[in-house]
Amino acid sequence: MNQIIKKSKTRIKNSLEKGFLYHHLALKRSEKFLRKHDSERLPMFVLYVDLVGSTQMSSELDPEIFNTLIRIFSQEMAYVIEQYDGYVLKFVGDAVLGYFFSTTQNKMANRVVDCAKTMHKVIDHAINPILEQKSFPKLNVKISIDFGNCSIVRYGSNKNQAHIDLIGLTLNLAAKMQQITKPGHTSIGEYVYTKLISKNKTSFQQAKTDSKSWKYHELKKLKPYFVYVNITSTNSHTH
Repeated sequence: MNQIIKKSKTRIKNSLEKGFLYHHLALKRSEKFLRKHDSERLPMFVLYVDLVGSTQMSSELDPEIFNTLIRIFSQEMAYVIEQYDGYVLKFVGDAVLGYFFSTTQNKMANRVVDCAKTMHKVIDHAINPILEQKSFPKLNVKISIDFGNCSIVRYGSNKNQAHIDLIGLTLNLAAKMQQITKPGHTSIGEYVYTKLISKNKTSFQQAKTDSKSWKYHELKKLKPYFVYVNITSTNSHTH
């Protein structure tokens, strides 16, 4: 983690001084994987990392400063995802969506949770200190993770050029979890939680929800699909 933070600091400083060399290869790597598994349905971990307060920042900050913040956030979150053997599916405005596939699912579950921890650390110990030096506002994120079968869909007949994407309940639930995730925290679905080692489980507790705030059930079951949140915030500032 310390090495990742150190490299992140160096990359951000270079980006601010010399201009951004965007991490475009991340998306190409993902596309190569998806085309290899075209039309398959695979068990995957899906991770959303969302920038908190971006709407307010976009209305209050100079557009160039806001664009810089989005570029730094997107670039560094993409690097962390790849450091933990994940793929960057897409950049969605103020969010980055990644996915992880492995035949050793329990091992990968813990790796994805470690990825989320590192993302928070990179925000707090790499990105924000540099932004503070520039008198830019600090960043804060919410992360949500779920596990389940995802369908790889190609939108067109051309196997090499048609747009290809991931769809499925797992992606939808990971996105919905953002609504009950506090800034500086990570939330995980029940299917992720059950795969964690004891040490990682102890850092999460079941989220307190009701039928209005969380109405989702396990697939083909009446039992509510439980969500777990990490017990303490990873940082001390809020937006």
